[in-house]
Amino acid sequence: MINFRLYRLSFVPALLAVVVAMFSLEGAPDPLEPATPPTAFEGDRAAALARQIASTAPDRSPGSEGDAAVADLVANRFDEIPAGAVSEQRYETEVDGEQRSLRNVLLTLPGDGQATVLIVAGRDTAAPPGAASSAAATGILVELANAFRLSHAKTFVLASVSGSTAGGAGVRELIDQLPERASIEAVIVISQPGASARARPFVVGSSTGTQSASVQLERTAERAVEVQAEATPGAGEGALTQLSRIAIPSGLGDQAPLIGAGVDAVAISSAGERPLAATADQPDDASPRTIDSFGRAVQATVSAVDVSAGAPVHGPATYVELGDNLLPGWALAALALALILPAGVAAVDACARARREELEIGGALAWAAARSLPFVGGLAALYALAAVGVIPRPEFPFDPGLYGLGSRAAAAFAAIVLIFIASAWLLRSRRITGGRAPQPAACGLGAVATVAAVALWVANPYLALLTVPAVHLWLLAARERTPLRRAAAVLASALACLPLIAAFGAVADALHLGTDAPWTFTLMVADGQIGFLTMLALCFVAGTAAGGLALVFSRGGPVQADTQ
Repeated sequence: MINFRLYRLSFVPALLAVVVAMFSLEGAPDPLEPATPPTAFEGDRAAALARQIASTAPDRSPGSEGDAAVADLVANRFDEIPAGAVSEQRYETEVDGEQRSLRNVLLTLPGDGQATVLIVAGRDTAAPPGAASSAAATGILVELANAFRLSHAKTFVLASVSGSTAGGAGVRELIDQLPERASIEAVIVISQPGASARARPFVVGSSTGTQSASVQLERTAERAVEVQAEATPGAGEGALTQLSRIAIPSGLGDQAPLIGAGVDAVAISSAGERPLAATADQPDDASPRTIDSFGRAVQATVSAVDVSAGAPVHGPATYVELGDNLLPGWALAALALALILPAGVAAVDACARARREELEIGGALAWAAARSLPFVGGLAALYALAAVGVIPRPEFPFDPGLYGLGSRAAAAFAAIVLIFIASAWLLRSRRITGGRAPQPAACGLGAVATVAAVALWVANPYLALLTVPAVHLWLLAARERTPLRRAAAVLASALACLPLIAAFGAVADALHLGTDAPWTFTLMVADGQIGFLTMLALCFVAGTAAGGLALVFSRGGPVQADTQ
C-alpha cells in the first residue's frame, strides 16, 4: 500500500533545499573598533561601591528594602552627573507568588543624534549578598556614568533594573516603557562581572526565543573582552549546540528576553551564562581586578558602537555560525519542511489508495491518534501538577540552581510516569494494540505524524528539523515483519531519537545543568517556555513512532506495499 518509489522521489525538494542552504551562507562582519574613551574607567571606585552594596544591603530580593535602598543610592549617584537626566520606571510583578512593587532607575546622557545605546545592570539578587554579580554590576554601571558624561555621538541610557532574578521583569519593563525603543541600536548588559574565578562564555548572546543576537555586536564585545580583560573568548559553541539553543530556546540572563523581543543585545560576563551559586558570590569572591577589566570591556564595547556610522550589523534574524560564515535560519526551516514532505506524500498517497480500496481509513486515523494517549496523558499530568503547585512555574529565564532535584521533583516524576503507564494500560484494555490495528493503520500513522510534524514546524521549525527522523518511522511498519526487520526497526527508532537527545544534552551541557537537567526542562514546560503546541506536537510524533513499533512487533501479517 505504501509507494516507496514515490517516497524516494519526494526527497528531491530536500536535495534542492540543501543546495539552497549552501548558497545562502553569508560572511560574518568584522567587529567594530572602539575609539579611545575620553575618560578612563576607575575600577577601584566601582569595586569599592560593590563592596558597600554587598555589606549594607546584602538582601536585595526584587522589591525588598535592600533593593529599594540600592535604587536610592544609584539615583543619588546619577543625580551628581550634570549633563544627565534621571528618571524612574515603576511597575508590579510577581515574585515568589506575591505581587511586589519594583522600579528601574535610569540616567539619560543626550548625544548628538537620535541613536541610543542602552547599558543595563541588574541590582537584585536571589541569594544574598550577590557581591560578584549584581553588586559588582551596579558598581560598574555607576562608574560608567561618570566615564560617559563627556562628549559622545549617540545618546546613552544607563539603567539599574530590578527583577532580573524574577524572569527578567526589569528589562522587559525597561524596553516596554522606553519611548525611544525604535532608536536603540544596541543593549549591553553587565552580567556578574566580578568573579574571581573566571569562566567562559565571557560574551553571552543566548535568547529566550529563536532569534539570534547581533553577530557584529557579539564579536565587538568579544574583541573588547579579549583586549581589555585579556580573556580569550574561546572557540565558541559548535554548530550542533547553536542549533540546539534555537531549537530549545533556553537563554539565561537579562540579554535573553531582550533578544527574544527582537532587540540587539549582548551580555558581558566574567562567570559565564549560568548565574553564580551563592557560595561563589560572597564578598571574598568579588575581585577588584576582574571588576576593573570587565568594566573597561563594557566601556570599550559601548565606545565602539558609539563611533560606528550605524547600528551593528545583525546578520540574519536567526543563524548558525559555521566558521566565518552564517547559515540563515530560513534555510534550516526550509530544509526541515522539505524533509517532512516525503513522509507526508507517502502518507497521503497511501490513504488515497486505502480509500479507493474501501478500507477503514477513518478507524486507522483514530487508532493512530490514540497511540499518542500515554504521551498526552503524561503531558496533561505535568500541567495538572503545575496548576496545583507541585511543579513550580518560575518565570523564565530563572536560575536553575534555585530549583534542584528533591522530593517534590521525585513525586512529580512518579505521578507523570504513573499516568503514562495508566494511559498505556487503557489503550491495551480497549484493544488499541498492534495486533488489532485496522489494515491501513500504517497510513493513519503517517497522516498523524505528518500533521504533528507540520504543527511542530509552525511552532519551532528548528526543533522540527531535529525530529524529522522520528516522523518517518511509521514506514517501518510497511515492510515484512521478520526478526531481522524487527531488530532493524528497533535500531532505527533508537537512531531517530538521537538528534533530539543530543539537542537536550547540548543545552544541558551549555547551562551546566548536570543531573538537574530533566527537572529544569520540566519547569520550562510548566511555565510555558517550551510551549503547549510544541509539546503536544512532540507527543503525537512520539506516539506515531511507538505505534509503528507496535505494528512491527504485532503478530499480524505483513502490510502490503508497492516497493518499486
